[in-house]
Amino acid sequence: MKSWNCIENCGACCKFDLNERTDLEDKLNSEDIDLIVKMTSEDGWCKNMDRANKKCLIYENRPHFCRVTEFSIQFKEYLKFGDKFLIDCCKQHISSNYGKKSKEMKNFKLAITSK
Repeated sequence: MKSWNCIENCGACCKFDLNERTDLEDKLNSEDIDLIVKMTSEDGWCKNMDRANKKCLIYENRPHFCRVTEFSIQFKEYLKFGDKFLIDCCKQHISSNYGKKSKEMKNFKLAITSK
């Protein structure tokens, strides 16, 4: 069974569009939404991500919605499917940001099968 694992040098989840994420309405409050808007650059990437190194500049102090293992428990799909839900989400983000055959996708697939 595959287990979800966050990989280094990815950051695919650091690019998002609130307009595409209608499933977050009941999981984020107005302060969270305001913070996301402030954290997001015009191109959709988080301003706190070092894009050259694909590392979070505020990792230790990142908001709750950036903490995958903490935030995911709010989704009924996670409660039902567990790691499969997280794996599918990561594959979707990695594919849309870097491509299905990207090094990030290859590294992710290796990480979830070797855990």
